[in-house]
Amino acid sequence: MTAKMWKRAALAAAVLAVLAGCGQKPAANPPTESPGTNPGVSQGANPGAEQGANPPAVNESQKPANEQEKKEYTVKLYYADAQIEKLVEREKSVSVEQESDKYLAVLKELATSPDSQTIALCKGFTFHSAALKDKQLNVDLSISPEGRLGSGGEQLVLDAIKRTLFQFDEIESFDLLVDGQQVESLMGHMDLPHPIKR
Repeated sequence: MTAKMWKRAALAAAVLAVLAGCGQKPAANPPTESPGTNPGVSQGANPGAEQGANPPAVNESQKPANEQEKKEYTVKLYYADAQIEKLVEREKSVSVEQESDKYLAVLKELATSPDSQTIALCKGFTFHSAALKDKQLNVDLSISPEGRLGSGGEQLVLDAIKRTLFQFDEIESFDLLVDGQQVESLMGHMDLPHPIKR
Protein backbone atom coordinates (compact mmCIF):
# COMPACT_ATOMS: atom_id res chain seq x y z
CA MET A 1 0.00 0.00 0.00
CA THR A 2 2.82 2.35 0.82
CA ALA A 3 4.56 1.64 -2.46
CA LYS A 4 1.33 2.33 -4.32
CA MET A 5 0.88 5.57 -2.40
CA TRP A 6 4.44 6.60 -3.23
CA LYS A 7 3.82 5.79 -6.88
CA ARG A 8 0.62 7.80 -6.84
CA ALA A 9 2.33 10.70 -5.11
CA ALA A 10 5.19 10.60 -7.60
CA LEU A 11 2.70 10.40 -10.48
CA ALA A 12 0.68 13.29 -9.02
CA ALA A 13 3.85 15.33 -8.61
CA ALA A 14 4.84 14.60 -12.21
CA VAL A 15 1.37 15.55 -13.43
CA LEU A 16 1.49 18.75 -11.37
CA ALA A 17 4.91 19.56 -12.77
CA VAL A 18 3.65 19.04 -16.31
CA LEU A 19 0.50 21.06 -15.61
CA ALA A 20 2.55 23.78 -13.98
CA GLY A 21 4.78 23.90 -17.03
CA CYS A 22 1.81 23.92 -19.37
CA GLY A 23 0.10 26.49 -17.24
CA GLN A 24 3.11 28.78 -17.47
CA LYS A 25 3.27 28.57 -21.23
CA PRO A 26 -0.31 29.70 -21.81
CA ALA A 27 0.08 32.24 -19.04
CA ALA A 28 3.27 33.47 -20.67
CA ASN A 29 1.68 33.68 -24.14
CA PRO A 30 -1.38 35.76 -23.29
CA PRO A 31 0.60 38.37 -21.35
CA THR A 32 3.14 38.69 -24.16
CA GLU A 33 0.35 38.97 -26.71
CA SER A 34 -1.81 41.45 -24.81
CA PRO A 35 1.03 43.78 -23.75
CA GLY A 36 2.42 43.49 -27.26
CA THR A 37 -1.00 44.73 -28.43
CA ASN A 38 -1.01 42.27 -31.33
CA PRO A 39 -4.43 40.92 -30.43
CA GLY A 40 -5.50 44.40 -29.41
CA VAL A 41 -4.42 45.82 -32.74
CA SER A 42 -6.00 43.03 -34.73
CA GLN A 43 -9.14 43.07 -32.63
CA GLY A 44 -9.24 46.86 -32.59
CA ALA A 45 -8.59 47.05 -36.32
CA ASN A 46 -11.02 44.33 -37.34
CA PRO A 47 -13.98 45.54 -35.33
CA GLY A 48 -13.20 49.09 -36.35
CA ALA A 49 -13.09 48.03 -39.98
CA GLU A 50 -16.25 45.98 -39.64
CA GLN A 51 -18.14 48.69 -37.81
CA GLY A 52 -16.61 51.33 -40.03
CA ALA A 53 -15.53 53.43 -37.05
CA ASN A 54 -12.16 54.50 -38.40
CA PRO A 55 -12.78 54.66 -42.20
CA PRO A 56 -15.92 56.80 -41.96
CA ALA A 57 -14.08 59.21 -39.70
CA VAL A 58 -11.41 59.56 -42.39
CA ASN A 59 -13.99 59.79 -45.18
CA GLU A 60 -16.10 62.29 -43.29
CA SER A 61 -13.07 64.46 -42.68
CA GLN A 62 -12.22 64.30 -46.37
CA LYS A 63 -15.75 64.95 -47.63
CA PRO A 64 -16.17 68.27 -45.85
CA ALA A 65 -12.73 69.29 -47.12
CA ASN A 66 -13.82 68.49 -50.69
CA GLU A 67 -17.11 70.28 -50.20
CA GLN A 68 -15.29 73.30 -48.84
CA GLU A 69 -12.96 73.27 -51.85
CA LYS A 70 -15.89 73.34 -54.28
CA LYS A 71 -17.01 76.81 -55.20
CA GLU A 72 -20.36 77.67 -56.67
CA TYR A 73 -20.98 80.55 -59.06
CA THR A 74 -24.28 81.84 -60.36
CA VAL A 75 -23.62 83.02 -63.90
CA LYS A 76 -25.52 84.37 -66.87
CA LEU A 77 -25.35 82.23 -70.00
CA TYR A 78 -26.46 83.21 -73.48
CA TYR A 79 -28.25 81.09 -76.05
CA ALA A 80 -30.30 81.73 -79.19
CA ASP A 81 -34.06 81.85 -79.47
CA ALA A 82 -35.83 79.17 -81.52
CA GLN A 83 -35.43 81.21 -84.75
CA ILE A 84 -31.72 81.89 -84.07
CA GLU A 85 -32.37 85.62 -84.37
CA LYS A 86 -31.49 86.96 -80.92
CA LEU A 87 -29.77 86.03 -77.70
CA VAL A 88 -31.68 84.68 -74.73
CA GLU A 89 -30.20 84.98 -71.24
CA ARG A 90 -30.40 82.17 -68.72
CA GLU A 91 -29.03 82.02 -65.17
CA LYS A 92 -27.33 78.90 -63.91
CA SER A 93 -25.20 77.72 -60.98
CA VAL A 94 -21.83 76.21 -61.82
CA SER A 95 -19.74 74.29 -59.26
CA VAL A 96 -15.98 73.91 -59.60
CA GLU A 97 -13.20 72.69 -57.32
CA GLN A 98 -10.80 75.51 -58.18
CA GLU A 99 -11.65 79.09 -59.01
CA SER A 100 -9.52 78.94 -62.17
CA ASP A 101 -11.80 76.18 -63.53
CA LYS A 102 -14.89 78.40 -63.61
CA TYR A 103 -14.19 79.88 -67.08
CA LEU A 104 -13.95 76.50 -68.77
CA ALA A 105 -16.99 75.20 -66.88
CA VAL A 106 -19.05 78.21 -67.95
CA LEU A 107 -18.01 77.90 -71.60
CA LYS A 108 -18.93 74.22 -71.61
CA GLU A 109 -22.42 75.17 -70.43
CA LEU A 110 -22.88 77.13 -73.67
CA ALA A 111 -22.69 73.87 -75.64
CA THR A 112 -25.92 72.46 -74.19
CA SER A 113 -29.34 74.04 -74.25
CA PRO A 114 -31.02 74.44 -70.85
CA ASP A 115 -34.59 74.19 -72.18
CA SER A 116 -36.74 73.68 -75.27
CA GLN A 117 -37.16 77.42 -75.89
CA THR A 118 -33.46 78.02 -76.48
CA ILE A 119 -30.79 76.74 -78.87
CA ALA A 120 -27.19 76.19 -77.82
CA LEU A 121 -25.14 78.29 -80.22
CA CYS A 122 -21.95 76.45 -79.20
CA LYS A 123 -23.37 73.01 -79.92
CA GLY A 124 -20.58 71.17 -81.71
CA PHE A 125 -17.92 73.15 -79.83
CA THR A 126 -15.44 71.35 -77.62
CA PHE A 127 -13.74 73.70 -75.17
CA HIS A 128 -10.34 72.25 -74.27
CA SER A 129 -8.92 74.94 -72.00
CA ALA A 130 -9.52 78.44 -70.67
CA ALA A 131 -6.60 80.03 -68.83
CA LEU A 132 -6.48 83.57 -67.45
CA LYS A 133 -3.13 85.37 -67.66
CA ASP A 134 -2.57 89.11 -67.27
CA LYS A 135 -6.34 89.74 -67.45
CA GLN A 136 -6.58 87.93 -70.80
CA LEU A 137 -8.42 84.62 -71.06
CA ASN A 138 -6.92 82.26 -73.63
CA VAL A 139 -9.47 79.75 -74.86
CA ASP A 140 -8.65 76.70 -76.94
CA LEU A 141 -11.54 75.00 -78.71
CA SER A 142 -12.50 72.71 -81.56
CA ILE A 143 -15.55 73.05 -83.82
CA SER A 144 -17.23 70.05 -85.42
CA PRO A 145 -19.11 70.40 -88.74
CA GLU A 146 -22.45 70.55 -86.87
CA GLY A 147 -21.17 73.56 -84.92
CA ARG A 148 -20.71 75.69 -88.04
CA LEU A 149 -23.48 78.23 -88.66
CA GLY A 150 -24.22 80.96 -91.19
CA SER A 151 -23.01 84.55 -90.79
CA GLY A 152 -25.91 85.51 -88.50
CA GLY A 153 -25.34 82.46 -86.32
CA GLU A 154 -21.60 83.13 -86.15
CA GLN A 155 -22.22 86.69 -84.98
CA LEU A 156 -24.57 85.39 -82.27
CA VAL A 157 -21.93 82.86 -81.16
CA LEU A 158 -19.34 85.61 -80.75
CA ASP A 159 -21.83 87.82 -78.91
CA ALA A 160 -22.85 84.97 -76.61
CA ILE A 161 -19.23 84.19 -75.73
CA LYS A 162 -18.46 87.90 -75.20
CA ARG A 163 -21.38 88.47 -72.86
CA THR A 164 -20.71 85.25 -70.98
CA LEU A 165 -17.00 85.94 -70.42
CA PHE A 166 -17.16 89.69 -69.84
CA GLN A 167 -19.48 89.25 -66.87
CA PHE A 168 -16.24 88.40 -65.01
CA ASP A 169 -14.63 91.71 -64.08
CA GLU A 170 -11.14 90.22 -64.07
CA ILE A 171 -11.33 89.45 -67.82
CA GLU A 172 -10.40 92.46 -69.94
CA SER A 173 -9.88 90.48 -73.16
CA PHE A 174 -10.03 86.95 -74.48
CA ASP A 175 -8.44 85.12 -77.37
CA LEU A 176 -10.22 82.26 -79.14
CA LEU A 177 -7.88 79.64 -80.60
CA VAL A 178 -9.17 76.84 -82.79
CA ASP A 179 -7.17 73.66 -82.20
CA GLY A 180 -4.41 75.78 -80.68
CA GLN A 181 -4.14 78.12 -83.68
CA GLN A 182 -5.18 81.72 -84.26
CA VAL A 183 -7.66 81.77 -87.14
CA GLU A 184 -9.10 84.67 -89.14
CA SER A 185 -12.67 83.52 -88.58
CA LEU A 186 -14.46 80.90 -86.46
CA MET A 187 -16.78 79.79 -89.25
CA GLY A 188 -15.58 81.73 -92.27
CA HIS A 189 -18.04 84.64 -92.13
CA MET A 190 -16.98 87.08 -89.40
CA ASP A 191 -13.52 88.44 -88.67
CA LEU A 192 -12.10 87.11 -85.42
CA PRO A 193 -9.88 89.66 -83.61
CA HIS A 194 -6.95 88.40 -81.52
CA PRO A 195 -7.73 89.21 -78.79
CA ILE A 196 -11.32 90.33 -78.40
CA LYS A 197 -11.31 93.27 -75.99
CA ARG A 198 -13.97 94.43 -73.56
